[in-house]
Order: sequence, then structure tokens, then C-alpha cells
Amino acid sequence: MSASNLEEDVALYMDGNLVKEAKPHEAFKKEWKPGQTPDYAGIYRCAGCGDEIASNKGVQLPSQNHRQHSPAQGSIRWKLLVIAQQV
Repeated sequence: MSASNLEEDVALYMDGNLVKEAKPHEAFKKEWKPGQTPDYAGIYRCAGCGDEIASNKGVQLPSQNHRQHSPAQGSIRWKLLVIAQQV
């Protein structure tokens, strides 16, 4: 993988057989504040700056100090990007 692939503004994956597009679901629309505990394990993306983090079910999302936002970015708001399937 070239370094340029790692500089994309979207989440990357390698094996398309292991991920699939989800049908519309409320879980992907909800915004979570720092310190809140999300309903699903998965990858969350900050709606302000685009940083992505992995979060386990039942574990609080990163606090306000994850990155300093500019006024244009607004507050930290985590949105679910990928649900991790746990069977």
C-alpha cells in the first residue's frame, strides 16, 4: 500500500468480502458527545475534524482533548462509521 492511500479522507478497507454497505439505520445518524457510551462497537468518525477511532461497546468515547478544534470545526461530535459485528 502506498503512503498516498493512507492520506485519504475516508476509512479504508482491503477485503470487500468482509464489509458490506448497511441499509439506512438510525445508529449511523446519531452524534455522540465526548465521554458518552455508544450502543455499538465500531469505528467512529469525528464530524468536526474527520479523525477516526475504534470504540468497544460499553466504553466511553474519547474526551474533549482528542484534538483541538478550530471554531469552524465546532465541537467534537462522534458518528458511527462502521459497526463491528461481534458474534
